[in-house]
Formats: sequence, C-alpha cells, structure tokens
Amino acid sequence: QNHGTKNFHDPITNTSYYKSLNGRQQDFIYLKTICEKYFPKADQYFPKAERIEKEKEILSKLAKSELTDLEFRLYLKSYVSYFENQHTVISLKGVTIIGVYPFIPFNKDSSYYIQNLAKGYSADLIGQKIIALNEIPIKEYEKKFSEFISAENETTKRKQILFWINRPSLYEFISGKKIDSIKLSLENKQSIWLKKITAGTLDWQLTENDFPNHPVTKYKDRLYDYQIIDSLHITYFQFHACYDKIEVKEGMKLYVKPWIRPFANLYVNIQSHKKKPSEQLKKYIDPERPIFNDYVSKMIKESNNNSVTKLIIDLRNNNGGSEMICLQLLYHLTEKENLKDFSVYIQNGDFYPYYFKKDYQKGLDFFRKENNHDPAKDSLFFGGFSNAEKSIFHNIIDHHSPYYIPKDRPIFKGKIIVLANQSTSSASALLTALIQDNNIGTVIGTEVSNNPTGPTTWTPFKLPNTKIEASISSLYLVRPDTEKPKKFIPDIKMEKSLEDIRKGRDPLFDKAVELPCDHP
Repeated sequence: QNHGTKNFHDPITNTSYYKSLNGRQQDFIYLKTICEKYFPKADQYFPKAERIEKEKEILSKLAKSELTDLEFRLYLKSYVSYFENQHTVISLKGVTIIGVYPFIPFNKDSSYYIQNLAKGYSADLIGQKIIALNEIPIKEYEKKFSEFISAENETTKRKQILFWINRPSLYEFISGKKIDSIKLSLENKQSIWLKKITAGTLDWQLTENDFPNHPVTKYKDRLYDYQIIDSLHITYFQFHACYDKIEVKEGMKLYVKPWIRPFANLYVNIQSHKKKPSEQLKKYIDPERPIFNDYVSKMIKESNNNSVTKLIIDLRNNNGGSEMICLQLLYHLTEKENLKDFSVYIQNGDFYPYYFKKDYQKGLDFFRKENNHDPAKDSLFFGGFSNAEKSIFHNIIDHHSPYYIPKDRPIFKGKIIVLANQSTSSASALLTALIQDNNIGTVIGTEVSNNPTGPTTWTPFKLPNTKIEASISSLYLVRPDTEKPKKFIPDIKMEKSLEDIRKGRDPLFDKAVELPCDHP
C-alpha cells in the first residue's frame, strides 16, 4: 500500500512559483491544483472567486513554521470541504487527536443530544437536547464545523460533525485559543460544564449493556450475512462491503502499479486461505465466503425454496467498494435486463486515465462514435453509461468477465426492501439509487452518503512533501431517473431515535416487516 499504489504527479511541481514556497505551502498548492484541474465542474461546486480568496487565506496561514500536523491538515480539510464531496478528502491517518470533553453526542434530524456522560456528572442529563455550546447556538457551531467536513448533504454532514463535537481540537483551531471547558446549554433550561480530559481512561455512566442489540439487525462482523426468519417469511441480508476475492484482484489492476501486481495476487491467494486474514485484507475478503456471487445465489435459492415473501437488504453500514459486486446482487433481484443506468461524464485531462485507462478509452470511443471528433482538452464529456453497452449487466452476462453469472441464476420472487442511511456510501449508495430509480424495491431510511447525481469515484494520490493521503472525485454521474433530484430521497424517511438505541429497537426494520408484500 505504501509503495505499490499508483500516485499521479502533476507538473505544477516543476514551476518556479511552486519552488519558491515552503514545503507545506507547496503541498497546498499541489492539492488545490489537482482539485481545480481535475475535479468535475469545480467552478460550480467551489466558485473560482471564492476559491481564490480561500487559497490566499490558507497560503498566508501556512507561512507560519510552528503549525502542528493536525493544524496543517485542518487547513487542507477546510479547503476541500467546499467541494461538498464524499470522495474529495484529506486523510487524518497518522494524526493523534488529543483531548475530549467527556460526553458522547447523538444526532437525529437536525437536533443534537447527550447520548452518554462520564461518571461524576448527573446521569439525569443523558438524553437531553443540546441547544448551545459555550452560549453560542448549536446551529452556528454546526456551520463552523461544516467547513471541515467533506459531505454531500445535510444528513451526512451532521453525522460527521459528531466526530468533532466533543473534541477540543476543532474548537481551539476555530477560536485560536485553548478551551479547557465547554458549556452545554440544554432544552430543559439546565446547563453543564465539561472539563477537557487529555489523559487516562474515561468511565462512562452507560455501558454497552445499557444499549442492547436488536435481535435481528445487530451488527455482524462479516462482509455479508443473511438469515431467513420463517415466522416472518423474510430474509434479512446484512451487506457491509462491496468486495470479495475476485474484486480485490480486479480492483488492484486500477490502483496498483503493474510490477507489483504478481506479488499482490500471491498475497491475496495466501491470505484468503487463512481462517483469519491480515488486518488489511479482512476488510475485503471473508475466507469462509470468498466469492460474493456464490453466497448471494445460495441466499436467493434458499429464500425462494422457503417461500420467503420479503428480502430486506440492510446497507446501513456499507462503506462501498465495487459497483460490479452491486450489479451481481441486482442481477439476482430482477428479470429485467433493460434497466436504466447512470450517465457518465469524464474529465478530459491526464488525471482520470492515469488510474482508469480502460474506462477512459471506452468513454472516449463512445464520444467519438457519437460526435465524429475528440472532446476538447480539459472538458467534461459524455462517455456513455456506467455499465451498459447493450445492457446494464454487460459485464455480468459476458462469459469472459470475472463477474460472469449464468442467465439461469435464481431470481428473488418477493418484495425487496432496502434499509439505507448516511453510512450507505459510494457503490452501495449508487446501488440504492439504481434500485429506487428502476422501481425494483422500496428504500427506508435517510439520505445516503453520496448523491446519485454529482462527482464521484475514489481517486487517491499523495501530497509531494508530507505524503499525506488525499483523494478527489474524477468522474461525474447522472442518476438513471433524471426527473428525480440530485440528492437521494428515500421512499420512507426514518432514522433511529436515542430512545430506540437505548431500548434496542430498530424502527426501520419494523417498518420493513409491516409493509405489504405487493411489488413496488
């Protein structure tokens, strides 16, 4: 991962202006150059005039030599946040964030609550709604924190703010001074001062035993797992990551340098035969269920044989991966092959084809065929559809494809329901939109992490001096149903309350069970 992955190099590093700056300023200029040259519709998401002002401000701040690594990264995060994009991010990997205010926040809709408190504070305050932080309305702090969050909609922003709302680091970065205590003003007219803790272990009022698991939807530490509940005539499918052994090997072709691929393939083969693969690979391969399609086919056969009337697909903790894996699942959910697909727009620069050469060439060939000329340099051109050539399942029904599935595959006969929320990311978010836009199933939950129309695709690179990991979106997608909004809206909007979590309830699952079995 440190030496074998591709890393694009932009020629900005050869300019006299770049060379006149200090190391951190150079890294920032490199980052902003990548964003403005290769992020699709950059001026639309972060208007040029605003961008220039922000660049001047950050360059001035980076002239200081005494900045910590965290402060430097926060300046970078404050820049990329303006693109409001899940895949356009700065990594905090390797940074230690010291200090915490001893409470755990919770968010539902547009409100924030105290989910837990350290011992020594009144337990009666747990569950109370927070209306202000240090006498400043929480909505104002929400706006300040949003300037450091790479998110595509309000739901996702608020969930990511939870990471920072009890950490002094961001408060202190914004204010420019140390803040030893924070005052939470509550809706019930009470308030509480919380002193910053920088060392030791916190002893919480509530423990794991106070947050019971739901008997069906409790988190399972598997990439994917199904259970059939005969009494309810349902199959519950917990789907956490869009990867398997085949996809890991195929995905390496995009991101790994050619010379290291044979070693990487050997490593994957060895690890996939172990009961416990390495920490790196266990996020992508389950040795007991190495091939996703085999597992899904087994699930659908068993469900149909057991007269299951509903398949509930839980994507609430799915952080994405391969769209091909999602299409393999989709192929088992419908007999239709004429599904509407995402329209693809490609940034015609050097960045995208460096990582996705075959996809770029396919899009270029499509454009040439339609227009009889090449797209303009640096333009965003229409390159066809995400998966479709003759069919959205082109790579699924192709005998030569590593994702091939025979046409006589088992197809689920009942109603399909998807549970999705802000943790439904990347490929799984696109799967959610495909299911909704093609009227294959009903979606219960909230907005998903990335919008179905907008810039997308994880495209990683490293900053030249600090080697900090970053990514931008390098592709622009338009959702299959163009009459629907750019942001995803579930068919039934629901999310868990704090009381649901305290009681081990799952209202989204309950709603799925209640829905009538007629096809959507």
